[in-house]
Amino acid sequence: MTKPATRSTRRLHSLTGLRAVAAGFVLVPHALFIPLHYANVAAQKAAAALLPLATAAVSLFFILSGTVLTWSARESDTRAQFWRRRMVRIYSNHSMAWILAVFLVATFGSQATFAAPGDASFDVFSQIAGLVLLQSWIPAGDHLPFVANPPSWSLACEVFFYALFPFLLPGIRRIPPRHLAPASAAAVAVCLSVPCLALMFDGSSTVPDVPVPLDQIWFAYTLPLMRLPEFVLGMLAARMLQEGIWPQVPLRYGIGLALAAMAMLAFLPPVFAFGPYFALPMLLIVAGTASRELHKAPSFLHHSVMVYLGDRSYALYIIHYVVITYLCRFVFGWDAALGILGATACSLLLSIPCSLAAAWLLHRYVERPAMARLSGRPATTSPGGRNLTA
Repeated sequence: MTKPATRSTRRLHSLTGLRAVAAGFVLVPHALFIPLHYANVAAQKAAAALLPLATAAVSLFFILSGTVLTWSARESDTRAQFWRRRMVRIYSNHSMAWILAVFLVATFGSQATFAAPGDASFDVFSQIAGLVLLQSWIPAGDHLPFVANPPSWSLACEVFFYALFPFLLPGIRRIPPRHLAPASAAAVAVCLSVPCLALMFDGSSTVPDVPVPLDQIWFAYTLPLMRLPEFVLGMLAARMLQEGIWPQVPLRYGIGLALAAMAMLAFLPPVFAFGPYFALPMLLIVAGTASRELHKAPSFLHHSVMVYLGDRSYALYIIHYVVITYLCRFVFGWDAALGILGATACSLLLSIPCSLAAAWLLHRYVERPAMARLSGRPATTSPGGRNLTA
């Protein structure tokens, strides 16, 4: 069990470092898979096999968001103050990435996203929905493939979570400590039911090597209401940590369970790779990481480098897809068919470094100034000082 703790006694810097790891698990599979530039079919399918790392990382982000917001909730905060901080941070980076993505799509067509059909035309409605972060509420078959910056779908979920958070928090705080574990188990069960319910949907699939009907992805993966249980699960984990009743489950168990869940995907319908199927192992990883810090256990996630990267993880998440699509247009070429070595080198030596550089620029010149203007402080960042997820 953990000792009872409050936000004032501990800042969970390791969760900031964990965000960096999660962002990396999104970046690397996308960098290898999105360009679709492996001439070798087996190599392209191997790149597609990495996508569950990215989808599991999204589940981790949602749970992490609920955990950190609950842990760091300010007693003196008003709803308006909370919403304002969250929206400024979300929209500052998102709007810049949206401008760059829409320019590319408007100029070269919706196929620039690699999720839309090759003959797709520019859809103004889809782009406006993407700007205001309502795209995830619209059935995917009509809309999702045409959004200029596809990863922004998760921001639509986060905006929904933030809107509900001031109303959810009092209820979560009123749950008796002895009922927190059963409530968490119920939330996990709801998460596991989502991909099962998604099997009711059918239709056309999305991109090559991802044989999942779009409506299944929409329901299980991008619909904010279906991802809310993961956010609530994170809130419950924070309460258990604060009450000192989180069980001392070794972190390796969470990692092992995540790997086992990925291996089980070979025997499950494909939609399971695109929903809250990973909620339980991600919960164990998030809460286990926080618990280790509360017990002062050593961890590389505490290192200043990891905290530095974690502070920039939101910028990396929202800009990396745009960077990759620009590289595909101006460097690789849309239909580049490269050998295994050449395609991998393009991803590792161009896509990933360029994405990291763009994230640094976005964080330095957009996110930090926007947050500084909100707070009235200079645009400086102290190590680990900002550990809220996007």
